[in-house]
Amino acid sequence: MPQEINVLVVEDDPSAAGSLESALKLAGYHVWLAGTPQEGLELLRSNKFPVAITELHLPKMNGIQFTQQAHKISAGTNILVLTPYSFISSAIEAMEEGAYGYITKPLSSSEIRIVVERAVERYFLLSTSDEKEYLVDLAVRDGLTGLFNRRYFNELINVEVNRVKRFPTALSLLMLDIDNFKNYNDTQGHQAGDELLKSAAKVFKNSVRAVDIVSRYGGEEFIIILPQADKKAAQIIAERLRVQISLYLPTTVSIGIATLPDDASEVELLIEKADAALYQAKKTGKNKWCAA
Repeated sequence: MPQEINVLVVEDDPSAAGSLESALKLAGYHVWLAGTPQEGLELLRSNKFPVAITELHLPKMNGIQFTQQAHKISAGTNILVLTPYSFISSAIEAMEEGAYGYITKPLSSSEIRIVVERAVERYFLLSTSDEKEYLVDLAVRDGLTGLFNRRYFNELINVEVNRVKRFPTALSLLMLDIDNFKNYNDTQGHQAGDELLKSAAKVFKNSVRAVDIVSRYGGEEFIIILPQADKKAAQIIAERLRVQISLYLPTTVSIGIATLPDDASEVELLIEKADAALYQAKKTGKNKWCAA
């Protein structure tokens, strides 16, 4: 990681600022510290920062307001907000105002590295490519459905599972498969099959919470990360998805559910449990969900 990549940290807590600085320097970044949002905005006016990290709750100017002001000065800078896990809804609100992502407290060096690395990657794709939006989408999006792709899912699930290990909460995973898709594709044609997948993706995206992460896993399979959702909550969401697909599309969907920490403690096993539950749903009649 080249040293000239600047990361701005806006943090009034010296301990948190020091932890961030250490983790970022270890990853090879040039770190600039600002004790107030106003100081951070002044640094943005005179320097180029691919990434700025700001505390969500600061006196006189909170993280959402800082994001808005920062983008007026440097539209290309990716803003990350720091927040305790219990205030994650505020982080989502900041993202709706233009923040790129969030980092939870207590701080984890691996989470800092992964989230900042993705933000830096996005900055340089947007700033150096003639096909900016296309290349960004290529890195994280499925070309057909517009959902996150499997590669990016693999990164996101590791971040979310690491968060659960640090906080007393649950996380659920839904693995979904369009029923009888091969037959539909063969009889209706590949173009119709593609349209069905795109329509299913829209239903999935519109039927989950803002914090949920929907990805295409491959072929007619999709996978959804449900942060802060125990098995009961996951079952409610799965049933909603099943009903919405059967109502609005000429197909049905089978769903497998697995929950951390109830069913697994590691990413690989969580995915295996969701996949096994999906297989059970397909085997026992389809158009249903089964839980691990």
